[in-house]
Amino acid sequence: MSRHLLILCAAVLLSSCVHAAEKAPPPQAELLDFAKANCLFWYFSKKGYDLEDIRGISGGMVERGSASAEEYERASLLVKNYSPPLKTKQAIDIDLLKCFTMEHDADFLRSLAEAQ
Repeated sequence: MSRHLLILCAAVLLSSCVHAAEKAPPPQAELLDFAKANCLFWYFSKKGYDLEDIRGISGGMVERGSASAEEYERASLLVKNYSPPLKTKQAIDIDLLKCFTMEHDADFLRSLAEAQ
C-alpha cells in the first residue's frame, strides 16, 4: 500500500512540474507547489519511506524556480512546523492530510507570503 501511495504522490507532483514547465507561475505559486512537495517529503520521512524520488522532485523545483534558496528553506521550515487544526472522519494521519489542505489555509498562505 505504501508503494501505491508513493506512486500516486509522485504522479501528482510530476503533473505539477509539467504544468509549471508550460507556464511559469508567480513566485508565490512556486513556493506553494514546493511546500506541497516538501510536506510529502516530511510525511514520507516520518514513515521511513525511501526519499530519493521526492528529494529529486523538490530539488528540481528549487533549481528551476525563481525564488531564492533561502525562501525555499524558509518555506520548508514553515511546512515542517505547520500544524493546522484538522479533524478527520477516518482518523487519517494529520501529517498527510495537511499536505492537501495547506493551499486553502489563509494563515498558511499568509505565512508563506511572508517567507518571500
